[in-house]
Amino acid sequence: MNNQSTSKIIVRSQTADEEFEYLMKVFGKMDFYNQHGYKIPIPDHPFFLNISNNLDLLKSLDIKKARNIFKKDVYNPNFFKNGLKTINKDIGLVEKAIKKMEKWKNWEFKLFSKYEVRLTVYGPGGSYNFNHGNIIMKTKESGEFGRIPYHTIVHEIIHIGIEESIVKKFELTHVEKEGLVDSICAKYFGDLLIDYRVQNLGDKKVFNLVSKDNIMELPKIIKKYKKK
Repeated sequence: MNNQSTSKIIVRSQTADEEFEYLMKVFGKMDFYNQHGYKIPIPDHPFFLNISNNLDLLKSLDIKKARNIFKKDVYNPNFFKNGLKTINKDIGLVEKAIKKMEKWKNWEFKLFSKYEVRLTVYGPGGSYNFNHGNIIMKTKESGEFGRIPYHTIVHEIIHIGIEESIVKKFELTHVEKEGLVDSICAKYFGDLLIDYRVQNLGDKKVFNLVSKDNIMELPKIIKKYKKK
């Protein structure tokens, strides 16, 4: 039996322009991150520190000036070297996890033929774009991540897969969807995601709904839960 997925995974660092655009999005969501207890790094540069201390400055920000300062004084392509090495050594485990997800297509779990994992200095530990299969992960210059990196990649791929068929369809809250994804990671992928760390913010009621044996009935389980 072939345990390898047909999905291709590309890992790279964000370009200077991508990093700048992502940083602007991070600033735009800073209230949300603060509300949910995320600790978000920002550039140690007076221009950007000033913005972080007064987010209203975003409304009148000279984007061209900000981009130039970022590319000239902040962005460092060498920052990502160790992080890329760390991720790539375990990418085969991600492929095995995706292979196990393929049968979930029966309940409209969304799988992409290609996932692009891009490393960043900013934002939460991981984020995703469910329209394109892109995953953005925060790394440190040492190559360390907030959690085991391949765990995060699998976590985000599950987010992408259930976004339309479950999260949006049944109007799950942020804490409900985090509880659901954590439950799938911890219970269904316990053999691959060894020592998976469950987040404190996830909804425990949703977490307890899922088992390794009922995953194929997931939409029905969530529908029933939301009707209560």
